[in-house]
Amino acid sequence: MDIHTINSTLLGYDEFGHEVFDTKRSEIGELLYRLKYKSDKTTMIAILDTVMNFLENDWRIAKNLAGIVPVPPSKAGRAF
Repeated sequence: MDIHTINSTLLGYDEFGHEVFDTKRSEIGELLYRLKYKSDKTTMIAILDTVMNFLENDWRIAKNLAGIVPVPPSKAGRAF
């Protein structure tokens, strides 16, 4: 569908020694980031619209779909 990260530049380190980056994401990449790491549920409609548009116009298979099954989170404590 699209790439997630367009560019990522190391800015330095925070007070805990963790790397801090200035990251530029694609539109869908930003939506997915907000959902996954910020628990921003408001992004789900835009993500679904993007996926459906891709399936209808690029893959041309949306008419044959009965549903979309989400993939569970890889970390047990992450809700999305």
